[in-house]
Amino acid sequence: MTEEKKIKEIKKNIIDVSKDISIKIEKNIIILEKAGVSQEIVFNPVYIYIDVLDNQIIITPRNKKRKFVSVSNTIKKIIMNAINGFDKEYVYTLSIVYSHFPITVKVDGTNIIISNFLGEKKPRKTKIAPGCVVQVNGKEIIVKGKNKYAVGQTAGSLESTARVIGRDYRVFDDGIYITGKNI
Repeated sequence: MTEEKKIKEIKKNIIDVSKDISIKIEKNIIILEKAGVSQEIVFNPVYIYIDVLDNQIIITPRNKKRKFVSVSNTIKKIIMNAINGFDKEYVYTLSIVYSHFPITVKVDGTNIIISNFLGEKKPRKTKIAPGCVVQVNGKEIIVKGKNKYAVGQTAGSLESTARVIGRDYRVFDDGIYITGKNI
């Protein structure tokens, strides 16, 4: 008896896009545009092919190995988040917590400046990712934007910039913490 070996078929990811969103592919960048707002998604052409047919984005892994398929699925999710970002805004809420020294946070252009953190004389700085808007209201910081990745990176960098290092974290609970996500 001979058993036929089942050949694993390469699975394509197909994303349906509404007609009001224009799609362009330049080398390794997908550009999505709707009502004057554009989002760019960078992908690695070593792992995947991307084609556009009749307002559908077709993502095909170049190989059937696990890494190629996972890159294909990741790019699909990033494109879906970008498409959803045109219709809604991603919002992260952060809280400023201090018990020893009052922390002041202010927005200065493309930077966020954290002053008087644990009584330090030199202020700490972090960058705001392109496409994000940061508002400081008392002890609350709101990060908004159309790009989920950029909003998450800005909130995460704020949280890691105001991290207590070298002290007992049970006593020194000062910092900036993510308290809510509207995703």
